[in-house]
Amino acid sequence: MNESVSDINRLLKKYENNYVPGEKRTRDQERIHKQKQFKKEKHLLVDELLNETKVLLLTNNEKEHVHYLVNKFDDFNSLHRTASKECIILAFIFYVAKINTPKRQLKEYNFTRKYGLTEPVFELIMCRVVQQLLAEAPIIPKNTKKYDNDILYKTGIR
Repeated sequence: MNESVSDINRLLKKYENNYVPGEKRTRDQERIHKQKQFKKEKHLLVDELLNETKVLLLTNNEKEHVHYLVNKFDDFNSLHRTASKECIILAFIFYVAKINTPKRQLKEYNFTRKYGLTEPVFELIMCRVVQQLLAEAPIIPKNTKKYDNDILYKTGIR
C-alpha cells in the first residue's frame, strides 16, 4: 500500500512538469523551450550592453526599464528590419538614458558607431515603438459614458 502511494506521488511529480530530462519534447514544448532560450539570450545581451555603456550612468530602475522594453518588443524585425539586435537594444538603452538627460547626443559615444546606431535609425526605432504602444492602448476620455468610437460600438461596449 505504501509503495503504491509513493508510486502515485512520483508519477504526479513527473507529469506536473512539461519536460522530463531524457524524453523527447513535443513540438509545443520545443517551441516554448526555444522562446525561453531566446529571451534568456536577449537579456544576457542586454546585460553585456549595459556593462559596455556604463558611461551613461543608468540607475537600477532605468536598467529594469530597458529589460521591460526588451520583453515588451520581442520581435525586433518589426522595429527595424536591417538593424542588429545589439543596435535595437542599444537604442532602448539610449532612449532610457535620454529621458533624464535629453541633451545627450548619439555621436558623442563610440559604442553607438560600433553597433551602427545612427540618429535616423534611432528615430525610426523609437517611432515604431511609440506606434506599437499607441496601437495597444485605446485612447478613451475619462469619466464619460458616451462612446462614438466605431470599434467600441462594434464590440458592444458603451
